[in-house]
Amino acid sequence: MAEEQKNELPEFPPLDFETLITEYSTTAMAYLGGMPDPETQEPIFNLQLAKRMIDTIDLLKEKTKGNLSTPENNFLENTLYSLKMAYVRAVQNSAGTGSGEESEIPEATETTADSETKIEDSPEN
Repeated sequence: MAEEQKNELPEFPPLDFETLITEYSTTAMAYLGGMPDPETQEPIFNLQLAKRMIDTIDLLKEKTKGNLSTPENNFLENTLYSLKMAYVRAVQNSAGTGSGEESEIPEATETTADSETKIEDSPEN
């Protein structure tokens, strides 16, 4: 019976757009300290990788514009907003402690054309 359990693969949820976005957002949150490193049990903080994951989701948003259902689009918008705000808080916290990993601090700006929050890089002086 133990041998049967070894050969069984875990059940994954059906692969759809929301599952894909959830996987990317979970990875981004992990890099923002949302999950402990499995080896050290310390939170993982890597702002560069977190931003990369957020940018990837933003790219998917851009490339799928007009092709998503209303629930998919709402899920994408809400997920991106939450991730971007978490990223800004993480950058502010790391700047406050002086332990930032990046030399750039993003600015969260609200665009008036389509009311989406953007993370833009600006050099720190």
